[in-house]
Amino acid sequence: MSQITLPVQTKTKRRLAFLFSIPLAFSLVFFGVDVAAEHTDIELMKIRTVYGAVVAVRALAHDAESGERGFLLTGNDRYLMPLEGDKLLLDARLSNCVEAATGRPEVEPQVRKLIDLVKKRFGETNAVLNIQRTQGLPAAVYSVRSGESEHTMDEIRTTTAAVLKELDREASRYDDRERKLYRRTFAFYTASTLIVIGVLAWLYHELVSYLTARDAALAELERLNADLEARIAERTHDLTEANEELKQFAYVASHDLQEPLRTITSFSQLLEARYKGHLDEDADEFIGYIVTSARRMTGLINGLLTLARLRRTGQRVEPVSFEKLLQEAEISLQASIRESGAEVLHGPLPELVVDQVQFCQVLQNLISNAIKYRREEPPKIRIEAYRDSSSWVFSVRDNGRGFNQEFAERIFGLFQRLHPGGVDGTGMGLSIARKIVTRHGGRIWAESQEGVGSTFHFSLPVSLESSRGRKSKETSAPVMQA
Repeated sequence: MSQITLPVQTKTKRRLAFLFSIPLAFSLVFFGVDVAAEHTDIELMKIRTVYGAVVAVRALAHDAESGERGFLLTGNDRYLMPLEGDKLLLDARLSNCVEAATGRPEVEPQVRKLIDLVKKRFGETNAVLNIQRTQGLPAAVYSVRSGESEHTMDEIRTTTAAVLKELDREASRYDDRERKLYRRTFAFYTASTLIVIGVLAWLYHELVSYLTARDAALAELERLNADLEARIAERTHDLTEANEELKQFAYVASHDLQEPLRTITSFSQLLEARYKGHLDEDADEFIGYIVTSARRMTGLINGLLTLARLRRTGQRVEPVSFEKLLQEAEISLQASIRESGAEVLHGPLPELVVDQVQFCQVLQNLISNAIKYRREEPPKIRIEAYRDSSSWVFSVRDNGRGFNQEFAERIFGLFQRLHPGGVDGTGMGLSIARKIVTRHGGRIWAESQEGVGSTFHFSLPVSLESSRGRKSKETSAPVMQA
């Protein structure tokens, strides 16, 4: 299923990322357009401000000219009187005009020239008023008719027209720029909209394909699960049948095989007892082979029966002292210990909730191995135990032959023997020990050096301590099954 969906998911994620990047691009572009448009609007506003200020200043000059003409036509100085009260207005408008034109090099020099001309024109009007007051109306009329004021007004009109023309050209340039900006924005918006529509259609198609592939993968997964469940059921049935066959084999081994084997052993021993020494040496040797093989076969069958019983029996939840188990194992091995001169020592050993018979067998097998695989010197065996945070760790150390460490795992296999020559045994003792320790939640391993000795370790969980075991027994009384 992962092979089908992962590439589709990756493509879908990329397309979604591309789709969501388009609005971000829109936002950035529209933000830039908005900033540019705002800048253009501000510039146009400044141009209009300058334009209005220039027109206002020109209007003041026309007012001055109209006042003079009214005064010349009627002789009534009331046409000049309003000009005397417009000084503050004149200064304010002239100042506004200069301020608006400041920073615009294309019109600023001409605006300043226009301001000077307007001031000059108002100066000429004030001169006419002064002449009228001091020399009379005829002298004032004569002063106006001299043409100096008319020449100033012509310059004002020419300068004003030039400034306004330049401002119109500048405003037109900004208007064109703004129109181009909006046209490009509209084109970008149209293209982006088409892209979004295409990506949405693309994404929809891929989403439908993904859902179809997912449904197909789920159907395939369900089919595979059903097939796997059928295989598991079949395998379970096979294992159940195999287990029944093993049970049947154990039954045959304990009943059908034991009886003829006892007969062979009994008659071969009887033959050895009656005729040993009465026949030739070859006959004595052959009889010895028969007796030895019969005994070995008996040992093998008993070992297999022990393994079979381990699978069927449960663990009795009772606290057992390992010191007591060690004493029982020594009693069982008393003949071997006396014959080999072995010395068995031990440190403090705990009390744990284990199967007494099974762990007595574990200690017996480990001590028996240490005696069997001894060197010329008498064997020294040391049993110790210590507790860590999670388990009790036992060790059985000897000074025997030892073995190569690379075989430390192999020796726990069924029928595995590293020193087959001259040593009795079936090769099942360590395999049985591992089975027992594993059933109790622990593990077993070995460390060795050839010619120095071996140390067998096995660990058991601290939950098997007697105080915890009693509490567990009172609450739930568990029974461990193989």
